[in-house]
Amino acid sequence: MGGKRMEIQETSSNPQGSRILALWFLILSFLILHAFFRFPLFLREGVSSFAVPSFEALLTVPVLFAIAWFWPRGRRTTAPVVAVIAESVFLFALADSLVELNFNRPLSLVTDVGYLPDLFMLLKDALPLPSFLIGLALPGAIIAALGRGLALLFARFCETAGKLEPRSRKTLIVLGGAALAILGSELLPGPPVYGSSSFPWLAAEAKSVFGSRRYETERQDRFRQLAMEETPAGIAALDRLAGRDVFLFILESYGYTLYAEADHFSMAESFLRRFETRLKEAGYFTVSNFLASPAFGGNSWLADSALVTGVWVPDQIAYEALLKSDITPLAQRFNEAGYVTVNSMPATTQDWREGEYFRFAKKYYYRDFDYRGPGFRWAPMPDQYAIDFVHRREVIPAEDPLFVQFVMISGHYPFSLIPRRLEDWSELGDGSPFADPGNVHSLPIPTGAATAGSAGYAAAMEYQLDVVSDYAARFLAERKALIIVVGDHQPYSGITGKGKPTSVPIHALSRDPGMLKPFLARGYTAGWVPRQPPPHAGLDTFLPGFLEDFTSPVRALPKGADR
Repeated sequence: MGGKRMEIQETSSNPQGSRILALWFLILSFLILHAFFRFPLFLREGVSSFAVPSFEALLTVPVLFAIAWFWPRGRRTTAPVVAVIAESVFLFALADSLVELNFNRPLSLVTDVGYLPDLFMLLKDALPLPSFLIGLALPGAIIAALGRGLALLFARFCETAGKLEPRSRKTLIVLGGAALAILGSELLPGPPVYGSSSFPWLAAEAKSVFGSRRYETERQDRFRQLAMEETPAGIAALDRLAGRDVFLFILESYGYTLYAEADHFSMAESFLRRFETRLKEAGYFTVSNFLASPAFGGNSWLADSALVTGVWVPDQIAYEALLKSDITPLAQRFNEAGYVTVNSMPATTQDWREGEYFRFAKKYYYRDFDYRGPGFRWAPMPDQYAIDFVHRREVIPAEDPLFVQFVMISGHYPFSLIPRRLEDWSELGDGSPFADPGNVHSLPIPTGAATAGSAGYAAAMEYQLDVVSDYAARFLAERKALIIVVGDHQPYSGITGKGKPTSVPIHALSRDPGMLKPFLARGYTAGWVPRQPPPHAGLDTFLPGFLEDFTSPVRALPKGADR
């Protein structure tokens, strides 16, 4: 008891020291809030982001003072409420930064919330089970602890501020000064405080959420208009192909970075030249270009659909509107021209009734491949196996001209488990040879990293291009086919770096150089390595140009670059 009395007496005998300690605590609390709210921006912009005052912190502090001085009895209930609001703002800002860092675009609540199940499955397939389970539990624990910590900090802040017992004039001065600081911060040089905060983005997101239905209607109306402007079916559709087979290979994560970034090209140049030589020796001529993709780091279906419909598909809402539209996809044009159309999508593991929109006569999904080998993280089977399976069932026995689309999957994130191409395709069997570790290229994922990095990415691209070039040289050379090889999107920003173009390479191959003249006229250059600088035309320009170049007489065609 004596010790407690002495402590009280010492505290009361030094009120000046108590006030100084209280002021230091309040200042420290503001600095903590400043760092807390600026952390998401720090992930994107680095340490310099802390130099700009946090608008959220400048706003939170006066609110806490007001609670402490005008509603002291409510501080215990209001502090947790303010903490929930503050943490929600922080989490939205953090999600926005993470999406920006990985996919080179801002977060869109309207569409991105719908991707959460896909993200769950991707991480489940890509990560070892212990890492996946830890990753599943850890965010929830961190969010709960963070909320609890904020609530305690705010309660202590209100308690400390309340003990200052300010006069009304001082109260008004402090609150008025805080308001002036918020307003005056916009006059500081550099990024505006409000503009660099989360609030403009939150306002825009709220507007987009309430306006999503209108946006969907606008896309539907636009697609309806484009469908009305299309060329009607006619006997001359794609007649300039003269019945040649057409093979379309869509390569996963095959992006501009492989050619444009010196570090990546130095790893890739030797195998790119090797595959180019392989194709030349088989009699192929090649022309190449870059096209801009509507996707970056993922969402392959947006890129694939833009390529084969001739319309720009920037998000999930536009994609779903497209599937309900009457726009004629590429496969239907080939159907009208008398081709047998085949679609190979080995990563489609569930029923996909929406895929009927693309009008392929024959479809191969995961369950159709009779695969008995191991999976490769996200990819359920090697590309070589899928291509060989379709080749034996559709290409070899074909009597009518073919249009075959191969959607490739072995280049998928995290680039750490890659099959090796079997030299003898007849040994592929049911896929069981890939249970042999010698037929698998396993790359380590560094501690703290999400992928095998640039080395893994280059190895994945090498595998995909190795399979395509070997297949074309061995099995398609005598068919006099036109072959299109194109990427779907760039890899995520952890591979490309921040703020990179969305472009992807595209190549056209044929043993008849006359078939490539239309591509040269559209800016493609001879050889496998394209060098066109950005900006590039979009993937949506491919279909209109292809129809125009290989159909006679030239008539009104679907308009591309619908953005």
